[in-house]
Amino acid sequence: MVGGFGWRSRRAAGQPSCTPVLLSYGDCMRAGPRLFMLAVILAAGVAAGGAIALAQNGAGVGSSGTGTVGTGTVVTATSTTRAPVGPPMGTAAEQTHPSVLPRSGRARTRFTASLTLANAPGHSGVLATDYRLQLSVKRSHVARRCSPPTPANIDSGSANQLVHIPLTAPESGWCVGRYTLTVFLQRGPYCPAPTPGQPPPPCPEFATQELDVGHANFAVASRR
Repeated sequence: MVGGFGWRSRRAAGQPSCTPVLLSYGDCMRAGPRLFMLAVILAAGVAAGGAIALAQNGAGVGSSGTGTVGTGTVVTATSTTRAPVGPPMGTAAEQTHPSVLPRSGRARTRFTASLTLANAPGHSGVLATDYRLQLSVKRSHVARRCSPPTPANIDSGSANQLVHIPLTAPESGWCVGRYTLTVFLQRGPYCPAPTPGQPPPPCPEFATQELDVGHANFAVASRR
């Protein structure tokens, strides 16, 4: 073999299509750049395939900084992603339609809340039902002295009963601003009181459910 480096197949006159012939030194030099580019393309394809496999099956770090990304879909929060705020809303039949009178007043005004009990408070078997009232004030800077005492839960009554609850003002009086009354329907485990001299009975083990069943507002103006 003179100047031969390998074999290649080409079709010549009088030869079969797969007749091997010798590769000359010049042939190899001319094919060198094309072989180099082919190797680069193949290497890039292997690297891309590895990156895709890692993204699909590999472990990652969650948003909290620890943990492993599972096989489920990962959702990235955006400016349009709405985060849950507060307890879920009750159904239309569970709404209590609260109101507060008077609708506006001053620091020492006596406000009274009214609402309709859609469900009878109390307990049935291991399930207890009651209503929780929450008062909040909307001001740019909420001072502790503006927060009124929390009204007592409504744990007795009958369905469709209209109840009236006096709202107690803070010690220094109502602050100027807009107050919101929110009514929550609570359903949870009923724990009976222990019998004197007996060990307390075990409480049912299930979570309490709380539903938002109504809002009412009233305003407090300045003393002037």
